[in-house]
Amino acid sequence: MELPLLDWQNCACKKWSQLTSYEKANFSADSNVKESFIAGWTQLQQEEEEVLERLCSDLSVEKELRAVLFYKEEGNKRFGRKQYTAAAVLYSKAISHASPGTEEIAVCFANRSAVLFHLGHYSVCLEDINRAQEHGYPERLKNKILQRQAECLQKLKQSVSSNTVSSRTEGARLTEATGDLAKYSMSYKQQELKLNRNLQITNASTSLTLKSSSSQGRHLVASEDIAQGDILICEEAYVSVIIPNRNPLSGQNTWDVTVSNSDLYCHHCLQRILASLPCQHCSFARYCSSKCLDEAWNNYHYVECSLGGLLLSLGIFCQTALRIVLLTGYRQVSEVLIQSSNTRVKTQSCSLNDASKEQYCSDYKSLVNLLAHIEQHKEERKFLYALTSAALCKKLCIDQLTSREASTSSEDTMSMEGHTRQDQSQGLQLIGSAILQHMLQLHCNAQAVTAICEGYEESATSLVESNKCVRLATALFPVLSLLNHSCDPNTTVSFQGRCAMVKASRPIQKGEEVVHCYGPHKLRMDFEERHKLLKDQYFFVCQCEACTQEQGSKDKTSCDFCCPKCQAALEGEDELNCVIGSCGHSLRKDQAVLRLQNLQHVVHLAREQLQDSNSDVARRMLLSCLSESRQFLSQNHMLFGEIFDQLAQAEASKGDWAAASEYLRKSIHLVRQRYGSSSLELGHELFKLSQILFNGREVADALDIILRTQHILTMHYGPEHSLLQELQEMKTCLLQLPWIGAAQEK
Repeated sequence: MELPLLDWQNCACKKWSQLTSYEKANFSADSNVKESFIAGWTQLQQEEEEVLERLCSDLSVEKELRAVLFYKEEGNKRFGRKQYTAAAVLYSKAISHASPGTEEIAVCFANRSAVLFHLGHYSVCLEDINRAQEHGYPERLKNKILQRQAECLQKLKQSVSSNTVSSRTEGARLTEATGDLAKYSMSYKQQELKLNRNLQITNASTSLTLKSSSSQGRHLVASEDIAQGDILICEEAYVSVIIPNRNPLSGQNTWDVTVSNSDLYCHHCLQRILASLPCQHCSFARYCSSKCLDEAWNNYHYVECSLGGLLLSLGIFCQTALRIVLLTGYRQVSEVLIQSSNTRVKTQSCSLNDASKEQYCSDYKSLVNLLAHIEQHKEERKFLYALTSAALCKKLCIDQLTSREASTSSEDTMSMEGHTRQDQSQGLQLIGSAILQHMLQLHCNAQAVTAICEGYEESATSLVESNKCVRLATALFPVLSLLNHSCDPNTTVSFQGRCAMVKASRPIQKGEEVVHCYGPHKLRMDFEERHKLLKDQYFFVCQCEACTQEQGSKDKTSCDFCCPKCQAALEGEDELNCVIGSCGHSLRKDQAVLRLQNLQHVVHLAREQLQDSNSDVARRMLLSCLSESRQFLSQNHMLFGEIFDQLAQAEASKGDWAAASEYLRKSIHLVRQRYGSSSLELGHELFKLSQILFNGREVADALDIILRTQHILTMHYGPEHSLLQELQEMKTCLLQLPWIGAAQEK
């Protein structure tokens, strides 16, 4: 998603092969960004523009009546099956394609209000009813929504009365049950106060100090002992762009019901949404509120809206680079870039000596100074980025970029309006050079924003949530970018919307460097795979402690496969041999890998059966997979964990909580071995076990697991996260059981 569509990459590759050596020199390590952009602009000819026109047509973001009718009908089908969440998402997709002020959009808002009513979201339901009326809901149908409106108001009235009674009668017990959460919240509030007192680095704790060296560059060091779970950085993204669904959006028979993050999250604040508000002019952008819609339009979407298909074709890096320019403003971009032009080496050498003298802020100046490694990028990649930024600038109107800024600034604001064609050309060169530079920076500085994603179309009988961490957006965090990489980091990074929260994952001693993982973690990738990725994307050879230890290890034992004959470990590369000499059994690695891939496919099919409420079928498939896995896989292989996890869901769907608990504990054992006792992965598995024990009324065990889960997830997410709130609700409910209350009184 970061790079342009494959067709555009192939077009650029073909063009590159036709360039002369002299023309290719414009993209060498010695060329600067401006020279490369101008060369890319020169090479953009009619043939390339025609390719883009075709791609943009396939990814059109125009509103389309046929799409409205398709998604509305699909929403009606889900509503009939009582798959209310799926229906709400599909109605939202229909709304995004409908034109304002039409009967189609009014009916879709009304249909979505029915879904929201069944889901118990009465306030949002009322908002959709009002929107249906504002868009001209037909008089012949109004009785339906007026009746729903009255029922919503009655439900809300009852809810207020119920809350008033419970607050009077159960206040004492609730105070005790929520004491731990209040303690956590107070602790986090105190830590967050420290983030405002660091005079050297904004958004960072006073326990961090900025250092520089020739070998490590700018980096962060602990200025005092740091405890596990302490908040170290809390930074809102300078820029963030949601990862889109780049399937064709228009044309006959091209729509499907695939739901991506761009359907489930606000495109501005990145909060999860169920009832989105669409852009009035395109079918792609959608928001959680009128506030986010207006802020997005005023800050960047006023330009991006008409470029929708082009931006989807050119990729996330290109759109993110453009949004940086739009958010910053033409005047500031030009001032900062002109000031830093041709002085980067000098700036970097000064920063090594003066890192502690000037405050480091999460601003555009800091963003511009993030390393782009221009000299390290392959020439062909620089050409692709230059051609891409040139293609974008061909569609940009310089007056559009500057007139809005001029209308909201003082008279001396730098604006290109009314200037000569030469001025216009220079303005596009500056913006194009900025976009190209930011694309190169994003290659090695972009941060993936992640979120816990619940399946929107889970089986109605599923009582155990199958949450998973998904990539939501691409963003830039200037302060977070100060952290160097380690394959065994001492921090963990989590996200709340557009805000990144960095916490200590273990105690950090004073003077120790604070590091985080850029992706290749020692628990998730082997040494060779990590080093290749880091070299290709970040242009350095990792020399962290984990890599140093693994590099010196000569252990060739396979951690994936065991001997089918005696269950001992296997060693070797292409040919795997049993470590027990007397056994003598051998196995070709490619055959074992193929067998593993087939098993993984069957496990995936079993998950689909679970989602379709066919738990008995899924259970038989999974037990068969479990039996086969034991024949040739290491007992610590994570496929066992996945099988145990799904078997737990299958048993829970039948109400066999004891069996579900047994399977999930086996999965938890594997996860703890693989990822550690304070890992986020373990926290998610313990959360599932909490749900199973809660539903099975295993009160003592449930309370114990809930406390352990709270401790881990609070360290990673903070006390306000939705998973923590759900855990607290389960704990409160268990503590209110009569026999628990009686035991506490004794």
